[in-house]
Amino acid sequence: MKLKLPKINKEAIEGLSKKLFQDKYDRVLQDLEELESENPGDMRIKQKLAEVLYRKHRYEEAVEKYKVVVDHFEKEDFLLKAIQACQNILSIYPDLIKYNLKLAALYLKLGMVNEAANQYRIAINHYAREGNHDKTIQLAKDLIKMDPSPDNRAKLAEIYQNGGMTSDAVKLYEELAREYRSKKDYNKLLHYYELILPHQPEKKAILKDVVILHMRQKRPERALKIMDHYKVLDDPAFQELQSKAKLMTEALRRRKS
Repeated sequence: MKLKLPKINKEAIEGLSKKLFQDKYDRVLQDLEELESENPGDMRIKQKLAEVLYRKHRYEEAVEKYKVVVDHFEKEDFLLKAIQACQNILSIYPDLIKYNLKLAALYLKLGMVNEAANQYRIAINHYAREGNHDKTIQLAKDLIKMDPSPDNRAKLAEIYQNGGMTSDAVKLYEELAREYRSKKDYNKLLHYYELILPHQPEKKAILKDVVILHMRQKRPERALKIMDHYKVLDDPAFQELQSKAKLMTEALRRRKS
């Protein structure tokens, strides 16, 4: 006669495991709180306490502990430890943008410019989403002081344009266009010329360059559309370009057929 084993209640076992897990952390938490009261300046205890609070889903209390750790290690110039604590805070509450900027400052002290710039970009995007235009511009300017790369200046120009500060945006686009022209990066040059042109349609030299650049890229139909849009098809200064664009259009059609 075979003995029947009782059915295992998986839910009951999982519930018991969770209870044991929580009981364990309750005991650890109590011990850590006692240690902290006896050693209030020991950051190792505070870090461990923050970890346990996080595991018990007491997120706000965990973050408060990590904040103390950040401030302490920053004052003591233990920058890598302060960075780690900042990262822990942001892993719990990613919208605490103050700590992205704190993290950027810590990275800068270590000469880690790229990492600092990334934290500024996170903050810029956050304030842009919130519609805080002044803060967005301020941080974008600070980013350029730290890292005046073309991409960062283009970002500021975009922020200006989105905020209706067109003349400031165009000045930056012109600056970037000059740089890309000197580098002979014609794709980027065309991009910025096409951003400038709607605001300065009277600049026929830029218009001509835009037409020529499209033809170099074998887009004569686009060149003709641009000339039509800016009403220069009857302008003698554009007659030769118009003829070349038409000839190229026909040649490309024949090649396809």
